Amino acid sequence: MANDELAVSILSNSNYNDIKPSLTAFVQTYIEKLIEDISLYVDSSVIIDSIETVDSYRIKYELSQDITGIPSAYSAIDGNPDILVKFAEQYAKLGIDSFDDLCKEAILDFLNLHNGLFIVMLSKLNLCELSLNAPKQTENVDLTTQVDGKITIISVKFSFGIVKFLLYELPGGATL
Repeated sequence: MANDELAVSILSNSNYNDIKPSLTAFVQTYIEKLIEDISLYVDSSVIIDSIETVDSYRIKYELSQDITGIPSAYSAIDGNPDILVKFAEQYAKLGIDSFDDLCKEAILDFLNLHNGLFIVMLSKLNLCELSLNAPKQTENVDLTTQVDGKITIISVKFSFGIVKFLLYELPGGATL
């Protein structure tokens, strides 16, 4: 099965089609590309646990990257540190066994890879020209939406646990 067909299959076995009408085209495309990239670079046997939108979200260990341009967006990966270690190892295959700098850098590398492939795809389709800020890591971040928009949480279930991918399309090209 081709990777894009696999991504469609994974999405069809989730609540994606139910929530899709409430998402912008940008967010829909991001989710579809995310699942394709997870299938290709991390694990092809994932399941979408749920996709939801919220007005606020607290991240204990922020591993994020801003997409800049119009539209702008904030993207992040969140989860239990033990599960994030397994995600990082599954992706990087470097013997990662603790939630240390190497683990965090591997997670940020995946986020940067995915976001880079996403914005290149949008550019090739002549939809928009975006760029990426450097990935960042901080602790204890409270995300709150501005006047418009929602934080989209894509909970992906791996054999070792759930990793949450966050996307917040910022109104009018703003930045966090």
